[in-house]
Amino acid sequence: MKKLVCKDCGNAEFYVVHFNETQCKKCGLHVTHPSQYRREETQQRKEHLYLEIKRRAEAISKISLLKRKIDQCLDARDQEGFKKFTCELRVCQHFLKTGRSNAKIRSKDKV
Repeated sequence: MKKLVCKDCGNAEFYVVHFNETQCKKCGLHVTHPSQYRREETQQRKEHLYLEIKRRAEAISKISLLKRKIDQCLDARDQEGFKKFTCELRVCQHFLKTGRSNAKIRSKDKV
């Protein structure tokens, strides 16, 4: 079972005031609905979220660089480079949409 914590102060200790009402011991907030709580995040979950955000940021920066390279290929009329960078761009954009980085999984989805 996960702990519920106060949305305002992050405290996990509450007093029971009435049947459907609790009060935070630290800040005194009266909580009547489950939406007024938030779940306590575990360290493993925080690390996972950090890694996911980092992967997405890397993908966004790679997309930006690939778009610049595509523009350079268009200026130089380099058709092979254009095709190569366009394919890489599609893979990066697909990763951003789905969150999957394994090429084998992507190729199975296409088939």
